[in-house]
Amino acid sequence: MKKLNLNLLFLILALSGWCASSYAQEIPQPIDPPRLVNDFAGIFSDAQKQDLETILRAYNDSTSTQIYVVTMKDLQGYPASDFAFKLGEQWKIGQKGKNNGAVVLIKPKVGNSRGDLYIATGYGLEEKLTDARCGRIMDQYMIPYFRQNDYYSGAKAGVEVMIKYLSGQFKADKKKDEPGSGPRTFFVILLIIVAIIIFSNIGKNGRNNGNGSSGGGGGMFIPPFFGGGRGRSDDDSFGGFGGDGGFGGGGGGSFGGGGAGRSW
Repeated sequence: MKKLNLNLLFLILALSGWCASSYAQEIPQPIDPPRLVNDFAGIFSDAQKQDLETILRAYNDSTSTQIYVVTMKDLQGYPASDFAFKLGEQWKIGQKGKNNGAVVLIKPKVGNSRGDLYIATGYGLEEKLTDARCGRIMDQYMIPYFRQNDYYSGAKAGVEVMIKYLSGQFKADKKKDEPGSGPRTFFVILLIIVAIIIFSNIGKNGRNNGNGSSGGGGGMFIPPFFGGGRGRSDDDSFGGFGGDGGFGGGGGGSFGGGGAGRSW
């Protein structure tokens, strides 16, 4: 009886090890040498992969923030969210202590199977890449291209908007009908300028009638609503491309900050 129990214990341990090994194989290892674009599904051409890699590498080199684009033909039955977070955790995407990594997981639509997209972020990016913003990026910039099987344009548009959010170039998420945008704003500003000019002239005429002179003084200040303003700075673009130095892969970041997903 004791021998039977030992044999059963060994069998359980062996099965546990086999299950763990099988599970580990379901999450692929990153491409070697390490790259930020890991196209396991083969949906990008070589030129498209290089273009995406250049954009992501330049941002990584200048900020240490790592955005990985990973494509998979099959998610092994796991939800896209679980798969994306496990990729981020096992690949240690982002820098240790900063946790500034993100995964853009794309499973293309093949035959009758649906397409899946998930953006997972490390804790360090959660403030600027909120779940709502991730959802908006997918809905407005990525899924419309994916529905046309244009995965490159959708992926590129998505990562560029992510970079803009992280760089602070997108300060707010205004709705189209929200005050402060569109032609309505132009007319409001124009009315303000006209009112300033009218009241200024009225005051000037009053002084002229009372004193017989304009009294000197500086001219009227009109805010520079049109023209001038802040010129385009280096922060308005993605900057120069990084050098040809090798990319070292994940930097030890911890994962699980937030994210959002879509299917089509």
